[in-house]
Amino acid sequence: MDYVDVADARDLPGLRLALTRGMPGPWSQAAKYLFEVKKVPYVPVPQSGGGSNEELYAWTGHRNAPIAVFDDEPPRTGWHEILVLAERLGAADAPVLLPPASADRVAVLGIIAELGSEGGLAWRRRMHLIATLYATAGAGGDARTRKAADVLAGRYGYGEQALAGAGAHVADILGMLSAKLRAQRNAGSDYLVGQGFTAADLYWACFSQLLEPMPKAQNPMPDQRRPLYQTADPDILAALDPDLLAHREMIYQRHLSLPLDF
Repeated sequence: MDYVDVADARDLPGLRLALTRGMPGPWSQAAKYLFEVKKVPYVPVPQSGGGSNEELYAWTGHRNAPIAVFDDEPPRTGWHEILVLAERLGAADAPVLLPPASADRVAVLGIIAELGSEGGLAWRRRMHLIATLYATAGAGGDARTRKAADVLAGRYGYGEQALAGAGAHVADILGMLSAKLRAQRNAGSDYLVGQGFTAADLYWACFSQLLEPMPKAQNPMPDQRRPLYQTADPDILAALDPDLLAHREMIYQRHLSLPLDF
């Protein structure tokens, strides 16, 4: 990806999209794909995961990615407001990712909230990621690893209680997705909501990388970071339905570009 530094991007017109560079952060990947699917051109701006990102903060008031800045409008950071922006800016012939029917829209937004909102699947998996960083630092890792773990722990409420319940919570979400997928297939649909591709499918494809990353040919993340994205939690492994991973493969094949670009 041809990133443009903050100093050069902040005065450009159109859409600027701050994305985590060097890692397939699911929030960033989902935001990127939203605008790609909607055929909205954007300028990618680098964000360093767990870093201070001082220039980005001075421009947008935020340190985390993704951040969508369109023209002179306020920065957007939440998945819902970024999704709504993508729908608004999308080309007339682009797929509709947020269905017009309210019942389907509620289903799409509910699924994404369970994946990407505070307390959801990715938030809980962060607890495992932070624990792995601490274990690495304690086993002879460098001070930088320890510092990264401390920053993330403070930012996302890491602790023994949060870690202890993380696997069961993720497993519960996976069970819901499996049941939803089965019901949809029984109704003759290949997708999580309705009869076509929606943002729910897109977000599942991106966030599933936190459980079982795609092979290196499709997800060329750094080898030393891949263990952070692979789960060893027994509750999660028992709940990770192969049909959910097959659904991910289908979504990438039909609708999303590969390999992952970060």
